[in-house]
Amino acid sequence: MKSLAILNAAGQVVTFVRDDVPAGWMPPAGYTAVPDDQLLAGWQYAPDDSPVPETISARQARLWLIRHGITLAQVDAVIASIPDALVRESVRVDWEYGTEVHRSSPFIEQLGPALGLDAAAIDAAFREAAGI
Repeated sequence: MKSLAILNAAGQVVTFVRDDVPAGWMPPAGYTAVPDDQLLAGWQYAPDDSPVPETISARQARLWLIRHGITLAQVDAVIASIPDALVRESVRVDWEYGTEVHRSSPFIEQLGPALGLDAAAIDAAFREAAGI
């Protein structure tokens, strides 16, 4: 699967996202998306070192997921796959009724890899979602 490189205003690559995002998806203001196979030699990767928000709203989290081609049904499936019934139901309550999503939540640490996101991608997601 190819990905899109997200470039800042200086033309530096700050992160990558999957290229199967929903039609009409746009990168955040001030950024440009370029298919990674179209990057030119000499482009620099410059990770975003801005602070990662500790919390985002549940709305921001859900909109970020949708904009990046991750369905809410996929999140529900990850929750359903938690083997411990008490943990599974606790996470379900947080997901369905919580008003905030915490970056340091054990659920986020489990959800990310289950959805193909590593720690750096989760940090980038929180930064981006905070602006939604």
